[in-house]
Amino acid sequence: MVSHTDPPIPEPHNGVMPALAGLRQPTVLVLFGLLLLRTALLFAGDAILFAIGRTIDPATTWDQVLIWSNVTVVVVDVITIALVAVALKQSGSGLGSLLRTRTPGRDIAWGLLMVVIVYVGYLVTNVIGNLVAYQGAPPTPEGTFAPPLWLGLWCILVMPATIAVAEEVLYRGYLQHVLSARWGKVVGLIVMAAFFGLQHLALTPFDPQAWIARFITTFVGGIMFGLLALWMKRLWPLIIGHWVLDVIGLGLPVLLASLTAA
Repeated sequence: MVSHTDPPIPEPHNGVMPALAGLRQPTVLVLFGLLLLRTALLFAGDAILFAIGRTIDPATTWDQVLIWSNVTVVVVDVITIALVAVALKQSGSGLGSLLRTRTPGRDIAWGLLMVVIVYVGYLVTNVIGNLVAYQGAPPTPEGTFAPPLWLGLWCILVMPATIAVAEEVLYRGYLQHVLSARWGKVVGLIVMAAFFGLQHLALTPFDPQAWIARFITTFVGGIMFGLLALWMKRLWPLIIGHWVLDVIGLGLPVLLASLTAA
């Protein structure tokens, strides 16, 4: 997976995490493969769910099966973490070095502060995304789905944790480091955020306006998380902040809907 002709990168300031100093660069082909892989896997999960839904009911639409992507995304998360672990090992490091912390209490405190920072930022960028896509507030979704209780519990207990770890080790941990080392911090930050935004289209209703609004929101969110990674140079505060935000924004609405249905 790694070009062994490329020398190690000795300067930790070129990347994001000092724990990854000296990491060998992957080839450009492998690098863009990793950038695209998570998005491709998420869309593949949607396609499988759509095929299953159509088998059960030929009238099933793509958007109707998206609620079940809360399950398939966890599978993608596990694959993502495993691939990052392999990439790090091939590059001369390891997942343990990226996730190691000597200050767990401090990381928790900073993670909770990041929840406030990023949540406020997301509120602003969500408004901007909707203004660009809809010239105002988005339309109210037609119809409602009552998820089963097990899915609500899954979405608050399992999914936010796996997403937080997978996306942070991939985007702010590994990819932002190697992109910054290869092309500089600014390009690394923008490219990483663009692919972070792209992956969220797989979790958004199949509608151009919804895609535009979601991409703008998550692209700017990726910039915010990337800047925090450059500042903190540690991954656990980002993982903790990301986890709490997903519990609030993704898991809690599904859980409440499932409790209402029950």
